[in-house]
Amino acid sequence: MNNNANLQQLAHNLRKRLDVAPNDLDALADLAAVLASSGQIEQALSVLLPAVEQNPTHLTLRHNLAELYRNTGETNKAEELFTALINQQPLFIPAYQSLMLILSHRLVSQQLTQQQARDCLSQLAILSNNKGNALLEMGQMDAAQAAYSEALSYWQDYPSAHSNLSNVSRIMGEISKAETQARTALALRPDFAEAWNNLGTALSEQGQFAEAINCYQRALAVNPNQAEAKHNAGSGSLFLQLYRDDLRTAQVVEAHRKWGSAFKFTAPVHTVTASDKLRVGFISADFREHPVTYFAEALLEKLNRQQFDVICYANQTVEDAATQRIKALPLLWRPVATLSDDALCEQIRQDQLHILIDLSGHMKGHRLYALAKKPAPVIAHWMGYPFTIGLPAFDYHISDRIAAPEATAQTQFIEQLAYLTGSLFNYRPIADMPNVSTLPALHNGFITFGSLNNLQKLNRSGVAAWSQILLSIPNSRLILQTKLLADIGVVGRVRGLFEAFGVNAQRLDLRPASVHRFNTYHEIDIALDTFPYTGATTTCESLWMGVPVLSLVGDSSISRQGASILSAVGMAAWLATSVTDYINLAGQHSASLNSLATLRQQLRIQLANSSLCDEAAFAVDFAHCIKKMVEQSLR
Repeated sequence: MNNNANLQQLAHNLRKRLDVAPNDLDALADLAAVLASSGQIEQALSVLLPAVEQNPTHLTLRHNLAELYRNTGETNKAEELFTALINQQPLFIPAYQSLMLILSHRLVSQQLTQQQARDCLSQLAILSNNKGNALLEMGQMDAAQAAYSEALSYWQDYPSAHSNLSNVSRIMGEISKAETQARTALALRPDFAEAWNNLGTALSEQGQFAEAINCYQRALAVNPNQAEAKHNAGSGSLFLQLYRDDLRTAQVVEAHRKWGSAFKFTAPVHTVTASDKLRVGFISADFREHPVTYFAEALLEKLNRQQFDVICYANQTVEDAATQRIKALPLLWRPVATLSDDALCEQIRQDQLHILIDLSGHMKGHRLYALAKKPAPVIAHWMGYPFTIGLPAFDYHISDRIAAPEATAQTQFIEQLAYLTGSLFNYRPIADMPNVSTLPALHNGFITFGSLNNLQKLNRSGVAAWSQILLSIPNSRLILQTKLLADIGVVGRVRGLFEAFGVNAQRLDLRPASVHRFNTYHEIDIALDTFPYTGATTTCESLWMGVPVLSLVGDSSISRQGASILSAVGMAAWLATSVTDYINLAGQHSASLNSLATLRQQLRIQLANSSLCDEAAFAVDFAHCIKKMVEQSLR
């Protein structure tokens, strides 16, 4: 059957489909496209024109009409329609592509003046840049990056395309390119708030925190309403302080206290009273595949529904399999990302909660500006941010006595401490993680250390300690794996840091993140925890893969997460109390391969049988903590 016969058969089938369902607009659009392809232009128009008139918001009908005009030479009509489509639906990618074809054809086929040619190229650049924005919003990173690069091929000095290319490159782990593109955008347009913000974020991911905060402040000086820079320069800058090894804990606490002191609230009159069944809300931007959910999902599932009504306030636009699992639980799901602060507060008040538990802290996507208005009678924080929040409206921080010892912690928290009996962590391993391997040192003949922590946690103090460990243990190696190590510039910087402390680059294995990251543990004998910002999710994953973690116990909750986890698993022998102790313990634990091999084979079972993985007991413990906080507020 030739192509014309195929088109005729397809048109016949579509007409039959329309006989059954005459209001099937997608079938109408397809029929018109088939008729146009077979050269039946008038018939295609007779289908499309009345359909578009009756259904002016249907994207495919309007797009097919515009395409028909484009293919028949009525480019003015086509251009007008494509432009209207993009304005109506910025995520409708085909309209960008078709409009760019019109402009590209005009550029090569018509005798344009120099000014007209420049205008046409500018239009192409703007369209390609905006297409990149649409693709980025849809999560198509590679395509977005290509679109921004295409925009620059039309207009080399286009600041927005450079800035947007910086943003998407950072997301993709190309951090050196992100920094370069942001600086290029600023060289072209020094008053570009978005570019200052993008430069700040690129610098912060490289551990240049002071410089990053300066960039955020420059962004705000240009545009005080630039939302992301406003977060990064304020609340977000507090989060960056947790990574720094040049600040004392008291300084970081004071910075949080000072930030929070700007938010005064008049205590609202709450009508909620004591009840046998409490209404508890959880608010987060991370009810998805995210470290917070790895610890919170089991609690949301196991919390006794005879004692609690559960409401989840989801401040997120992205949903995935983890989101769907949570939404399927017996709870009330409230999407709140589009609500203003006042509207969110009103919704929380209407829900008449006894207690609201925040899971974000100062992390991206938080709603602290709303919570500062005290929309619930009791507000507590758990899990998302291992430090004080600093807001007077927060009553409690939920922790444990190892992460936040009573003797010292109260001076480090603006909130009261609400203590769980066991660890504040409740770990549910990701399904289908690989089996534990044999100890790699047995066949390698040398010890391999490793860390899969966020590279922002690796500072000069950490590099100095890890270098000393490598230098003190002959032939030992270090594997680092994280997203930013996809960037050759970052790799060079990390190598340079270790070389400055005398470590030959050949002893370093620097790898980008991988979907198969758990297999990397098959090559690691001992995991080294970062400090002062110790690991949590990464520590649990390492233990599950049979790899013991060496952690340095500091003087703040952020530096004692590892202590909480390892203590719960019965691994206090892997906790160091000083940098010298940390280095010495690495040597001691490396000395006996037989002991390491035995520990490796039993560690997953040891973790599974520990309180860290006892979901039912944790839910009971957490329920008791909730009740105690609510009871104290009602006195």
